[in-house]
Formats: sequence, structure tokens, C-alpha cells
Amino acid sequence: MAYLVLIVEVAVFTVVCTILVCTYVAIRRILFHPYSKIPGPFFAKVTNVYSAYHSWRGTMHLDVQICHQKYGDLIRYGPNQILTLYPPDMNAIYGHGKPFRKSKGYETMIPIPDGWSTMTSIDKTLHHNLRRVLRSGLTTESLARYEPAILRNLKIYFSQLTQERDGEGWSSTGDMRKWNLCLGFDTMAEFGLGLKTNLLSGPARDFVFPALHVHEKKMGLWEQLPILNDLGIGNLVSITFLLFSPRAKLFANWYQTFLEEAIATNTAKSSGIFGPPIQSGQGLLEKPGHNYAQMIGEGSFSTFSSADAYGIMISGFLHYLTQYPHVYEKLAVELRSKFRPGEEITWGPKLESSAYLRAVIDEVMRLLPPACGVHWRECERSGVTIGPDELSMPVGSDVGMSLFALFRDGRIFRKPVLFWPERWIPGTLPEAEYSLAKKMFTPFSVGPRNCAGGHVAIMMTSIAYTYILVNYEFRYDPEQEKATSSLWPNSSKEPGTQSELRFESHYSIAGWESGPFIQFQERK
Repeated sequence: MAYLVLIVEVAVFTVVCTILVCTYVAIRRILFHPYSKIPGPFFAKVTNVYSAYHSWRGTMHLDVQICHQKYGDLIRYGPNQILTLYPPDMNAIYGHGKPFRKSKGYETMIPIPDGWSTMTSIDKTLHHNLRRVLRSGLTTESLARYEPAILRNLKIYFSQLTQERDGEGWSSTGDMRKWNLCLGFDTMAEFGLGLKTNLLSGPARDFVFPALHVHEKKMGLWEQLPILNDLGIGNLVSITFLLFSPRAKLFANWYQTFLEEAIATNTAKSSGIFGPPIQSGQGLLEKPGHNYAQMIGEGSFSTFSSADAYGIMISGFLHYLTQYPHVYEKLAVELRSKFRPGEEITWGPKLESSAYLRAVIDEVMRLLPPACGVHWRECERSGVTIGPDELSMPVGSDVGMSLFALFRDGRIFRKPVLFWPERWIPGTLPEAEYSLAKKMFTPFSVGPRNCAGGHVAIMMTSIAYTYILVNYEFRYDPEQEKATSSLWPNSSKEPGTQSELRFESHYSIAGWESGPFIQFQERK
């Protein structure tokens, strides 16, 4: 009995101490923190669980936008995290030579210990070396060599989509979210590494994407609460999934095979634009930048993230053009005057000179930026300020900007939720307004950590959009609209949101689970 009483007393004492410590920490963070006067959600001032909740739920991009509308340009979004929407802060945080580095949350994104990639590396010197190797595969010569993979997979994509047709030649309705994930991965696996993953026509898609969906949601949660990763919970979750989920086991085997084939195919010579990091990781380059673990991280992250971004761009294109018929017609006239059905479409002067095509691409990226989440940066030295009132940043604190909120800021972009490619055509807007919009439109970020493959994304989407419009008519299936009614709207009750592509998350693979629903008719 005495032992039982002792155990109860220790438990009660532990609980009381925990409550007192938590209360002390909460009071300190609310009243005596350097950010105590910065407005923001109450619970965000106390704990990062607030942002982790929205990350897991898939509403972080919306919550950030709503918070900016409610609290202003500067928001306290965590005990040591500040969100800014003040335009000059874009360059002050992300520009060259600025005293910020990627936050500690990026460490939770590496697939294996030391498996840093160009996109996740925190150390600036390491990033420079990794990026140098990655960019060596993104030259004009390299892109031209592997470009045929883009058209090759588009043709497979449409051969699958149009197998069943009605009397007028219209295909059965396709769920573009599912098809475009497959298109993105098959294209980038071949274009990037010379691999044929065959997700468009094979059964692996049934277990690959659900596994990646769970992994990416977990990665978003871990980024907001790195302590979960530090405690080893990430490894525990992964082991549990492998023990109890048949799909997880299938994906693990598929992924291992993917890595082995990527290494074998790119050892003697590059077979795709991501070949140099593979060779670098094996010490085959004169100036290597990757070790073996970093080779794995680079190959996986670059291929998977670019694949999904490409798929999202196709989905956005199909959705918005069916919602805005005048844009469809205007772009169709421009592109069909340059190419005929069945003609090989390659990146060159005809595509590069298509002003309205580029305007449409930019407008899709504005409404569906490649990364809707917050790009957190950690302050490296004292004396740094942000915001119009020059808020001082303590060393080690995080600051970030949401491209989703920025690109829908009505002070910068007129009619922000309207799909209006003409805004990117010189002469449509007053010069000052046009210049500000161009300056703040940074879908690939700015500075030394911007996306190394931004020009590749423009090339790929230009070819894909042109191929689709030249060879096919397409239309939205209104009967399927109810299938997306439960998804989160992109904006909060703004005019024009009825024509939005709805999606579920600020992360890509988890972006939305279905839609748009499109039918195609081949042009002769």
C-alpha cells in the first residue's frame, strides 16, 4: 500500500510540476517575449502545435491568408515565428547575401541521415556545392537531349485517356488529379533519370501515391514540430506502416527498385537531367558535391517534387481554361496558328515567342504556386529587422512569407482570384501597377535558394499546353462538380472563387484528391 501511495504522490507531483512549467512558459511567451506585441492567433503565440494542426489538416495556406487579412502584414504564427507580407521583406529575407538560412524544420525532410538535397540543405556552403552539380544537368544542351521524353509520355497519357469514346469522339471523363500525378512521375522519371516507371499504364499507381500522400502530410507536420522527428517518432511511424500496411510494403520495394535502377542507369553516363547528382554521389565527377546519402536525397526530392509540380500545372491549365472560355479560345487561336495536329512540338523560338502562352503559364502559377506553404528562414545574426516598423529578429527565430497569400494580395494583384492572363501582357495595366506585379511575382522564389529548375518548368509546361491545345479539344464534365464540393476553397468568400480549382493542402502531393474532371476530343 505504501508503494501505491508513493506512486500516486509522484504522479500527482509530476502532473502539478508539468502544469506549472507549461503555465510559466505560456505566460512568458504571451507577455514577455520579444514578439509579445505582434498580433496573431492566441494559441500560435504559445505553441507550434497551432501551425502543425493546420499543416496536418491541409488548411495552413488558407489560415495564413485569413490571418493576414485579420491581423495585417506582420503575424506571430508560432512562439518564435513571424509571417510577413510586407513586399520589401521578400528580398530582405530570401535575397543574395542576406543573414538568413533555411530553418531547422528542413532537417525533417531528408529521407536518410545526411541525405540533404539542393532543396532541403540548410548549410549554405553545402547548398552551393549541391546546386552546382544539379545545374550542370540543366543546360540547354542537356534539356534538348532529353526533351523527347516530355512528348513521349504525353502521347501515352492521351492513349490511355481516350481509349473509350462516344459517338462524337469525346472520351470518357477522366479524373485529372489521378492521371496528372501519373503523367508527372512517368515524365520526370524518364526526363530526369532515364527510367520508365509506367504509372500511366501499370498497377503501381495504386500504392505509390497513397504512400507518398501520407509521407508528405507527415513531413509537413514534422516541419512545424521538429521535436517529433528528434524523438524518433518519424522512424516509429515508418516501421509501423511497414508492419501493418501492405501498400507501404509494396511502396518500399518499389522505391528501392527505383533507386537501384536510377543509380545503375546514370553511373556510366547521364541518362536524364538529374544524372550528374548520381555520378557526383559515386565520386565520378571532377568536382563532386554530393556524398552517397545526398545523392539519394537529391535524386528522390528533385524527381518527386518536380513531377508533382508538373502534374499540378497540367491540372490547373485544364481547369482554368474550361472555366474561362475566352482564354481557351484566345490561346487556341495563337497556338493552332503555329502548329498542326500531329506535328512534333519542340522547345524553340515558336514557343518562346508565344506571349499569351507565357501569360497563361504565369497566371496558373500565380493561383497555384509550386509551393503554397511558408518558406521559413532562420535569422543568423543580431541586428536584423523586418517589416515596415523594423521589427528586430532574435538570432535563431524564424521568419517566412507565403507565396499563396502574396499572390492573392489585392494591393499587388488586381482582382486577385480572377484568372486573368492579360495582366501579364504589357499595356493592359498602368505601368507602375504592372511593374509591381512583375516584381512580386516570384513563383520560384528569389536569391541563392530559388528553384534551380524554374526555366525547365517553363519549357515543360509550354510544350505540354501546346501539345494539348493543338491536338485536342477538352471540356469540363459538370456532372462531376459535386465530387469536389467537400474540398477547401482556395480563398475565403471572395468574388470569383466559384471558378477556383479547389484543393486540400499547402503541400503538393496532398494538394487535392480528385478533379478536375475533363473529357477530350481529338483534333484532325
